[in-house]
Amino acid sequence: MTAEELRKLLPPRPEDMHKGHRGRVLVAGGSIRYPGAPALSALGALRSGAGVVTMLSIQKVCEACASRLPEVIYCFDDDTFRWKELALSQKNIDALVIGPGLDKSVAAEIFTSRMWREWPSKILVDGDGLNALASSRDDLKPRTDSVMTPHEGEASRLLGISPAQVHADRPGAVRELSERWGCVVLKGHHTLIAQGEKFAEIPYGGPELSVPGSGDVLSGCIGAFLAGGLDAFDAAVLGASVHGIAGELLAREGIDGVLASEIAHTLRKVIHGLRSGK
Repeated sequence: MTAEELRKLLPPRPEDMHKGHRGRVLVAGGSIRYPGAPALSALGALRSGAGVVTMLSIQKVCEACASRLPEVIYCFDDDTFRWKELALSQKNIDALVIGPGLDKSVAAEIFTSRMWREWPSKILVDGDGLNALASSRDDLKPRTDSVMTPHEGEASRLLGISPAQVHADRPGAVRELSERWGCVVLKGHHTLIAQGEKFAEIPYGGPELSVPGSGDVLSGCIGAFLAGGLDAFDAAVLGASVHGIAGELLAREGIDGVLASEIAHTLRKVIHGLRSGK
């Protein structure tokens, strides 16, 4: 999409707005092994304009993240089997981002599949949330208000084929995933997005985005646009495009050594550029 088309997708910013008008995002994830992933997702959401971001994780993850992100609200329980009740008790959440740093466990599988069935508003599934859905024994139906953001390895597990087969036919893979689940963002060089008859190829970004945590930032970015009022497909297109443009700006100083947090911080500059027409 052109810069003008992307600008038209951006949520409005009236003079009398308050933080609730910007949208409320809940990020559920994190583990001892991956404590930073939900923080990067939360940072991506904040830098993309979300008004309120809450993190649901275990206590150690929340404590570690709070020292770096004081703007986030924290909700914790070390028994992940109780996360469903904690998530559903949060008030006025516009979009749930589930999976960053979640790690693989029976509890993660149960939590993710339950949220897929029962979460009342928009939902984005990333990382080990996708692996949880791939291994779930529940009969899960497609959702029109959902976004999934797999890379080729995660897509292969969801489809039950090899990553090489996904790579050989990325358009076919993303369309098949979309028929099964809803809106799907197949990450990679020229990210592909499909939902029903809608299809988009994102021309922005390059190898500078292939760094740890980049996908977590993307999930938060798309989550912010979901919470801001966009439907699943438009939020995915806008989020993937803004994320890609941020990568291109950073690549001007070299494609090596880019940090995911730098991508997140650059989102603000990209969005401002789109709003101002620069």
